[in-house]
Amino acid sequence: MSKPLNPQRRVVGGRAVVNRDWIREFTGASVGTAARWYKVRDEQPKEHRHPEKERFDGTDFYDEQQFRAFYTWFQQDKASKVLKADPELYELVPENVVSINRAAELLNFSGASVIRKYQQANPGYFPDSVGEVQGPTGRMIQAFRVGDLQDFDRGRTGEKLGKAGRRPGPQPDAPVGRPSALEEVLASELSARACGELLTATQLAEQFAAEAIERDGYHPGLAAELSVQYGGPQRSWEYVVRNALEHHPTPAAAPSRSEADRRTDVALAALRERGDVRGLAASLAREHGGSPDVWSRAVNAARAQLTEPTT
Repeated sequence: MSKPLNPQRRVVGGRAVVNRDWIREFTGASVGTAARWYKVRDEQPKEHRHPEKERFDGTDFYDEQQFRAFYTWFQQDKASKVLKADPELYELVPENVVSINRAAELLNFSGASVIRKYQQANPGYFPDSVGEVQGPTGRMIQAFRVGDLQDFDRGRTGEKLGKAGRRPGPQPDAPVGRPSALEEVLASELSARACGELLTATQLAEQFAAEAIERDGYHPGLAAELSVQYGGPQRSWEYVVRNALEHHPTPAAAPSRSEADRRTDVALAALRERGDVRGLAASLAREHGGSPDVWSRAVNAARAQLTEPTT
């Protein structure tokens, strides 16, 4: 359980200084975000830089006027980097309806998975769908009213959501330390996208995995391919792929097929791609969840299919 905030403001030598909790209450930032603002101050323009800390009675304080100037610049800078919509969005009739894929294109998102992530993590932020239309594969997908998309784009300032998809307001404390392996390898992508799409490294990685699944379908070894393409540990990508499969099920995982059949299909694809390698069941258990014993049965069933005579 996080400690309650204890905002403090003092006047020292005719100027106001404030503590970190005051900053968090004023901005709604998490403890990690507030700490990062100070940590990366040398990367900020000198005229807008986060103030240096000053020590009074064993507590760190910051010049209030300088912090307010920094935060005003920070908000303006973030708003300026919000992704701009395709001008075609405003050429369409507001009452028209477009698919989720087309909505993503018009808003210059990298894919429909961005919209799905907003819907999942931040209900009410993105416009509600108004029904379904047929997608490129024939299945029904969400549809949105153009006018709602136009209103959403006009209201995008970068301030409706914070880092990691959080809404403004005090957040639970999170450890401040070295970035994760995914944050390190996706740093440039996060820098280019985060201000517009406001994603964490894990969310961005899951988006990449979901787009790969939607484009080419799932196959064993996808985590390894993503690890090679973007960097980072394969095990981290295995976790990401599992989450992407949960949020974006593939046709092989349709309810009409049993879980045993689905695992057999995955094991069969793995046998064809990797060969009958030692430890395959354990590897599939890591990639897809479940026990090695369950996957061992799936591998055995897949082997049987491979050895069945063709007619």
